[in-house]
Amino acid sequence: MPRGDGTCPGGGGRGRMSGPAGPGPGGNCVCPKCGYKEPHIVGQPCNQKTCPKCGTIMTRS
Repeated sequence: MPRGDGTCPGGGGRGRMSGPAGPGPGGNCVCPKCGYKEPHIVGQPCNQKTCPKCGTIMTRS
């Protein structure tokens, strides 16, 4: 029977917006090969950018 608090027995109580949070709007895009860094821009995923120094796919930090 529902408890009225939004959880179901055995369901763990995880709802829509719970779980691990994303990295947020700040941070940097970093090249894992040469270490080049640039500020992350909202709406531009780091893994879709290439390093201007060596051409490697950037990662988020």
